[in-house]
Parts: sequence; structure tokens; C-alpha cells
Amino acid sequence: MKKQASVIIDVIVACLIVLGVSSAFAGDELSTAKATMLFSGKTVEGINVNKGYSFKAYFDPDGTIRAKYVNRPVGERQGKWRIDNKGRKCIKWEDRDKEMCNIIVNDEGVYKEIKVKKNGKRKHVVTFEKFTDGNLYDL
Repeated sequence: MKKQASVIIDVIVACLIVLGVSSAFAGDELSTAKATMLFSGKTVEGINVNKGYSFKAYFDPDGTIRAKYVNRPVGERQGKWRIDNKGRKCIKWEDRDKEMCNIIVNDEGVYKEIKVKKNGKRKHVVTFEKFTDGNLYDL
């Protein structure tokens, strides 16, 4: 009986840990409409929290994205962007073969980009620091 109770407690603790980890990125996921309004026609400034570089990007309403980076070998990039029907921000860079789609969350007023890995784990990859109407830096 003690062994069974111990196993049950271990399972409960494991569940709580999993819930705690997943809630770390449990900010409100943006809908397609909200994400589109957030990015379309805006200059967005942020930081890639994993790779340590900052960027400025213009999300043209025509679906073009142009970006400049600081502290990154590739200084400038261009590609296509869209918001899919799940509210994910998708970008296909000209120098890449694959489109990348990530969740956008509002975490207590801070917008973050979250990558969902193949194993289902979520990873915070970008923190967006500023959204400004128009092409502020003529990107």
C-alpha cells in the first residue's frame, strides 16, 4: 500500500511539474485577427533571447518583411510573412528553404514568440519590445 501511495504521489508531482513548465508560456495566444493587427504595417523591434541579437523589422501589409540585425553576421534580410489560421506568425526568408511558424503570446503586456518543438515543448525565442506604425527606419 505504501508503494502504491508513493507512485501516486510521484505521478501527481510529475503532473504539477509539467503543468508548471507549460504555464511558463501560457500567456494569451493571439488570434489570427489580433496577431495580424499587431504586426501588419508596423516596424517591430525585439531581441532573440536565445541567440542574443536584436532586430528591427517592417511587416509590410503586402506580405513582405524586411529586417536589420545587430550583433548578427547577416545584417539584413527580406522575405514573406503571414499570420496563419491558428494565429501563428509565419516567415519564409529568401535565404531559407523552409517557412517558420511560431505562436505569439501576450504575457502580461509583453509580446513573445514561442516555438513549439516536435516533442511538444515550448521555447521562448523572441521578446518584442516595440511596435510602431509605419516603416520607421525605411526598411
